Amino acid sequence: MVTVFEEQCSAVSGGWTAMRYHGDEGDSVADMLSFKSVFEINPFEVGRGHAAERRGYNARKSLVFEALDVKPLLRKAFSSLSNGEMRRVLLARALLRCPERLVVRDPFCGLDPDWRERMCALPEAIRGLGTELVLEGADAVRNKTGARSWSKNQRSGVRARQGKPKPVVEMRGVDLAFGRCVLFKDFSWTVCEGERWVLRGPNGSGKTTLLALVTGDSPLSYAFDIRLFGKRRGKSGVVLADIRRHVGVVSAEREAMLGEPVEAQLDAALVQTTRLLLLDEPCCNLSAKRSRAALERVARWLDAHPKVAAVCVAHSKAHVPAGFDRQLVLG
Repeated sequence: MVTVFEEQCSAVSGGWTAMRYHGDEGDSVADMLSFKSVFEINPFEVGRGHAAERRGYNARKSLVFEALDVKPLLRKAFSSLSNGEMRRVLLARALLRCPERLVVRDPFCGLDPDWRERMCALPEAIRGLGTELVLEGADAVRNKTGARSWSKNQRSGVRARQGKPKPVVEMRGVDLAFGRCVLFKDFSWTVCEGERWVLRGPNGSGKTTLLALVTGDSPLSYAFDIRLFGKRRGKSGVVLADIRRHVGVVSAEREAMLGEPVEAQLDAALVQTTRLLLLDEPCCNLSAKRSRAALERVARWLDAHPKVAAVCVAHSKAHVPAGFDRQLVLG
């Protein structure tokens, strides 16, 4: 049995949440999925050829790569992948070990709607490998019967406001590309006091990168006209620490890399000084009970702090707190 989140924790434990924005260091996806890496072959080992393992690996490599669409990712550093991309690579790695039966808990966590549908079809797609793939968890049942759809213009529950709200986040003319992958072209976005935004888009479309530009975790944030609370980062007299103490962040990556549970992250984020709350797939690794508790806690706190702006990255409508009435769709 494999838990994708546990595999992810093992792969990135000890890292830091901003490392993907500081160069393509570390193992590439191709390194992670190589025969020696998958079977953890000691390079100094002698006297054993691993012939059986190599035959199994070579026989299933093409099908696994195709089924999980990892070829476009091979040259990328593993640490630079999005949450959903990282989980696909780890699942490919597990399948390449030639198990007779592979049980995957929470298989849809971190995957966009398109990949959730493809994951449902994966057991049939890899039938020829001789591995029984079992997708375990209530989320699997929900996705097989169809997820709740998003409305094209979700504006229900907009709170009445007096006067013109002050901008909390201002982005103007952002152009950002990694190689041939263009994430943002002349991108502008404004988030004002009291606004509650859902941030959506396919895996790898730039959702977490956009939040990193806001928080300053990405060094590229200094290259663009990005203002928080009316102050442009990098200008004389603007201290990053003074800005960050007004930003609360809760993310699945912090739990995977730093071992910090979502509940502890909420303790730190839902405080009186917070003026901007950023939620990056906060329910991704939680049980249904913990997820409901976290969402209800956030909704209650935001209701009590109507001027706080909030952005929530989510692939499922069920993972968004109540009261979020605006959408930004990337990709």
